Amino acid sequence: MKRLETVLGLVLLAGSTGFVTSICLAATDEAPPAAAYYALVGNWHGSGELAEPGQPPAKLDLDLACRKAASGWAVACDLNAQNESMTMTETDLMGVDSVTGQGYWYAITSSGDTHDHLSSWPDANTMKARYTWTQDGKGMEEDITLKFSGKDSLAFRSTVTADGAPAGNFSGTLSQ
Repeated sequence: MKRLETVLGLVLLAGSTGFVTSICLAATDEAPPAAAYYALVGNWHGSGELAEPGQPPAKLDLDLACRKAASGWAVACDLNAQNESMTMTETDLMGVDSVTGQGYWYAITSSGDTHDHLSSWPDANTMKARYTWTQDGKGMEEDITLKFSGKDSLAFRSTVTADGAPAGNFSGTLSQ
């Protein structure tokens, strides 16, 4: 009976971690669903602007380091954005739910923000992501677009609205 409990425990553990799904998909010799996110892999450098309504935009130096993670089933990135008066960091994990096909971009920032974006690739050079939440009674939305120009250049724009009114904008360009 102890052996049966051990085997059942391992099967439950494997199923709960997606291990069984990974084995089935890996056996097909297809690229993992996260392969679209591989365009981000590398060390990116550039500049950007962070703007809030009524404030002058803050110019920032940007460094983004991305790598394959979870045996190629995800891409993990670390962003460092800084100027003479501020430093912001963010850690991201991007991948695709192997059952539903929905893309996700999880982001955690040095200011304690956590965002669970739904993401998609409408074409081979464009990634879009959206996160919605409620803050101080207001309906908030963040829409992000990353646009790649070849393998070594990308432009991005993140727009935040509060009840439909502009609340912030972060945009820039990066290259490898």
